[in-house]
Amino acid sequence: MKRLPLLLLALMAALFFLSLNWPGRWPASWAPWLQAFAEAGMVGALADWFAVVALFRHPLGIPIPHTAIIPNRKNEIGDNLARFVAEHFLHPDVVRVKLQSVNLARNAALWLKSPGGRNRVEELGVGVTRRVLGALHEARVRQFIGRLGSRRLAQFDLAPLFGRALDWLIQDGRHQDLLTQALRFALVALHDNRDLIRGNVQRESPWWLPGFIDDRIVVQMLDRLETLLLELSLDPDHALRGDFNGWLARWAGALQGSPEYRRWGEDLKQDLLANEGLQDYLYRLWQDLVDGLLADLADPASGFRGELGRLTESLATELEQDPAMQALVNRWLEELAVRAVDENRLAIASLISDTVRSWDPAETSRRIESAIGRDLQFIRVNGTLVGGLVGLIIHAVKIL
Repeated sequence: MKRLPLLLLALMAALFFLSLNWPGRWPASWAPWLQAFAEAGMVGALADWFAVVALFRHPLGIPIPHTAIIPNRKNEIGDNLARFVAEHFLHPDVVRVKLQSVNLARNAALWLKSPGGRNRVEELGVGVTRRVLGALHEARVRQFIGRLGSRRLAQFDLAPLFGRALDWLIQDGRHQDLLTQALRFALVALHDNRDLIRGNVQRESPWWLPGFIDDRIVVQMLDRLETLLLELSLDPDHALRGDFNGWLARWAGALQGSPEYRRWGEDLKQDLLANEGLQDYLYRLWQDLVDGLLADLADPASGFRGELGRLTESLATELEQDPAMQALVNRWLEELAVRAVDENRLAIASLISDTVRSWDPAETSRRIESAIGRDLQFIRVNGTLVGGLVGLIIHAVKIL
């Protein structure tokens, strides 16, 4: 592109010399007009060449003042650019007006409902999950998590922690639901294993006790146990349940306040920390779980992927059909974006300024010239042509 302005300059020079050596067979009145056009065109071409070159380097290598502007004032340009971006692009009012002009929540819902949006969320969710799970297999990550877990466990006082957990279960009768399930399980297990229990009792009975007497005692005992378990599981106000409630409450209090239980909790904690076999078992259990999840994520028909896609579509549908929620989400996003921009715009501006400062002056000049060089060459072309036209106008004024 640099050749075109040079060719125009050469053309203007040729026309100028032609006007000085005007052929006699051509009308002599044309020569002054051509000379005025070519002379002014050369001046315009040279002036714009100087102006363009002076931005990036010293013209002809001569250190003329106020030339090589970009290399010499690179840091100031970076500072001014950073300040301009911070004041006119990252200003909170500018961001707020822009966000208020679009319905971000509805646009997001429509995108999430589209096949492309849903697939993108699925791929992102699966990818992030796979990377996180894969990182947990790294020895360094595993050791770090192990050290962190050991330190955190060492800081816990287990007995009071168990006591508070029991208090939480006792609140609103949560422990009664667990007790009911345990009683039902015990009832079913006892009923299904009656024959096994009878056989074991008969084998352990003394030789002198008749078998039919022994069996009658066992059957009656099992019947009474099943009846008791059934009553306990069906009657939330059973007396034994009340006794259990009182015992559990007292135990929860003792766990939180008894020095003996505190020592027990401390001993248990030290045993857990010192038990390498338990830690290895827990790690293998965790590793099997992670491997299973990774295998599921690698399957195109992954259950995790499908569930994530259905959740995304359901969320998007609800959001699209709820204008009030859209308005609320838009306000959240607006405040979040405005706050983030306001708190970080100086840091962003500093990043721009520091990045420009880190560039080599000559490299900076080459980058900018490469980016806008084509337009600058057109400026030179326009300068040549406009200069020629101005020369014609001046010549016309002179002869009037």
